[in-house]
Amino acid sequence: MSDTIAAIVTPAGEGGVGLLRISGPEALALARGLFHPAEAVVSFAPSPWRVYFGEIRDPAGGTLVDEVLLTFYKAPKSFTAEDVVEIAAHGGMYITSRILDLIVGAGARLAEPGEFTRRAFQNGRIDLSQAEAVAGVIAAQSERALMASLDQLKGRLSARLNDQYERLIAVIAQLEASIDFPEEGLKFQKSEALKNDIDGVAGEMDALIESYRQGKIISEGARVAIVGKPNAGKSSLLNALLAEDRAIVTPHPGTTRDLIEERVRIRDIHIRIIDSAGLRKHPEVIEEEGIERTRAALAGADLALMLFDASQPLDENDELLLAEAAGKKKLVVLNKCDLPERLDTAALLGRLAGEEPVRISAREQTNLGALVDAIHDRVLGGEAREPLLLTRARHREQLVDARQALSRAGDSLGQGLSEEFIALDVDAAAQCLGRILGKVYSEDLLDEIFNEFCIGK
Repeated sequence: MSDTIAAIVTPAGEGGVGLLRISGPEALALARGLFHPAEAVVSFAPSPWRVYFGEIRDPAGGTLVDEVLLTFYKAPKSFTAEDVVEIAAHGGMYITSRILDLIVGAGARLAEPGEFTRRAFQNGRIDLSQAEAVAGVIAAQSERALMASLDQLKGRLSARLNDQYERLIAVIAQLEASIDFPEEGLKFQKSEALKNDIDGVAGEMDALIESYRQGKIISEGARVAIVGKPNAGKSSLLNALLAEDRAIVTPHPGTTRDLIEERVRIRDIHIRIIDSAGLRKHPEVIEEEGIERTRAALAGADLALMLFDASQPLDENDELLLAEAAGKKKLVVLNKCDLPERLDTAALLGRLAGEEPVRISAREQTNLGALVDAIHDRVLGGEAREPLLLTRARHREQLVDARQALSRAGDSLGQGLSEEFIALDVDAAAQCLGRILGKVYSEDLLDEIFNEFCIGK
């Protein structure tokens, strides 16, 4: 990392300000060759963490490019822990591109995606989980998603995992001492304490693993599929939730032949809501593909809105819906409650033990507030027991692997097996935590993580 990199860090397009960042050992020297302060000085030597007003000029002929503000951040007190210069120019695409060309022409190279954050990690300013949280902060689409990522960026997850890591290292040290000095009888003196240590770390891992379901929904949103028989009112419900006429609604069954997917915000969660083709037995040929797509959408949904027509008795198509949604997380919705009820609700709920239906009229938009509340609560599954949420699949996968390794270690300890076997599994668990924190990593892993970032970050 001896070279100096540069990039435009604000989004492409026109705006009030366009920000450019230079990081590396030659950052200040390159900037000084282009920047001319408003107050004439013999030699411009900016103090760190102060803002200077001046001009960027083309060194080839002294032509004015733009009036800018320049800030110098001296290593290690900068985003990358290197010398960093940030130039705030006017936010035109041509202006910022022109300044970037001059910076590159002076000796910098274009930064790769995520390279500034990658340098912050490799220079030890943040660990790998905090680096990944930067992407989460940028991508956050709600207050809860932002707070979950900020918790990780501030190091709350790192502190929890580092504590677990150090406890496992202590367990390994005790096991190795027992292996190296068997005459001291450490195996018998420490087995109960070792079990308590292993079980304690495993319990904390379980809580974090369980938090991922909510963390994923908060950070990425939830998929909610509206399913039901033809003409149950699925498209009307989609339109009502979106507050716009997105789907075609007719009195003829089978109007929707394909999936319609839209995004809607329900309180503090983004929902991808899917209107599907009606499920029915003996469909027409043209409907069959739509029904197969409905089944696929149902399989991939976080929640199924099972829509029943309360103005009609249960029929074979409702039976098909009950079969298709078996085992899925579901919310029962009784539609068309503005019409005389002919549905045997007691019989239906007898088939869906424990389900509390929401009665609505999508056409009249009756009781939609209660439905929205129910969707929110059912998607999240209640309040999180763990205040610190996992939001990245990579972290969950490593914790699951670590937890399985600790289960094997606990079993081996209980069976009185050799300390070597126990130590191997405890070490495997510690290595998993190390991969989350960046204590253990490969360049391929870093490439995979940081290639998801934008170039300016």
